[in-house]
Amino acid sequence: MEPTELRKIINKINDLPTLPTFLNKISEVMNDPKTSANDLGNIISKDQVQTSKLLKLVNSSFYGFPRKIGSVKDAIVILGFNTIRKLCLSISIINLFNEQNHTNFNRESFWEHSIGCAVGSKIIAKYMGYDEMEDMFVAGLLHDIGKIALDSFFHKDFMRVFQRILESNILMIDAEEEILEFTHTHVGRLLAEKWKLPPKLVDAIAFHHDPTETIEFAQEASIVHLADIMCRARNIGSGGDVKVPPLNEKAWQMLQLKLSAIEPIMDEIGIEFKETASIITSSNGTSDHEQYYKNIHCKTSAGR
Repeated sequence: MEPTELRKIINKINDLPTLPTFLNKISEVMNDPKTSANDLGNIISKDQVQTSKLLKLVNSSFYGFPRKIGSVKDAIVILGFNTIRKLCLSISIINLFNEQNHTNFNRESFWEHSIGCAVGSKIIAKYMGYDEMEDMFVAGLLHDIGKIALDSFFHKDFMRVFQRILESNILMIDAEEEILEFTHTHVGRLLAEKWKLPPKLVDAIAFHHDPTETIEFAQEASIVHLADIMCRARNIGSGGDVKVPPLNEKAWQMLQLKLSAIEPIMDEIGIEFKETASIITSSNGTSDHEQYYKNIHCKTSAGR
């Protein structure tokens, strides 16, 4: 990427949204060793939208608990602090960017693809015996987050990318390289770093198209890489183009999955996607932190 183009992104990155203070408060409380499930539950329960979606998600077939979990506190005790924080992060980020702008880039289809990739990444991780499956859920959900930033802050240029895709039927990342000289993976990485996400998530976002470009977190990037391909193959949502990227041979070898696992993984993705998507993207009113960021977005848009 040319230095001038990198500077162009960095100059814009300050305009990109920060994570809700709600999540910062959760992290702050979690870092206190004296924090109890009650303490964390009380903070989350103050946001009715977040609480409703969180309880629906933990009671979904995705987790398959034998009895209904009736409170945030119970969810925290059963799933653990870190898992609850990651689920809250996922719900909050979709709320933050869940605006349909009626352009070639369909946000609803985008989030369907992202949620499909989140579900797929977690299922692939499960088949691999990967310990921190919730990390992979978040990585899959955010793998294309740079596209939202491009649509919001480089909108005219981003529409040129779509025109190139329509003309030549190429992958979005190839059209971005040609038109912008940088891609959604570059922007996604900067955004993830701004949000101070864990390095494994940063690399999974930055290198999901080419997992061999990262050494330390190549396995995580490979999981998201395969989930992205599987969701495209199943036509789950849309990332903005209609092509299925080629499977990176080294990434496949790194996952050490058997070919016989592919069909059951694909079937499980199809089953789990619908319920998870209906919960995370459902509209149950506007929480305080959602309204705050909607106001911020309106002000930013007016100033552009």
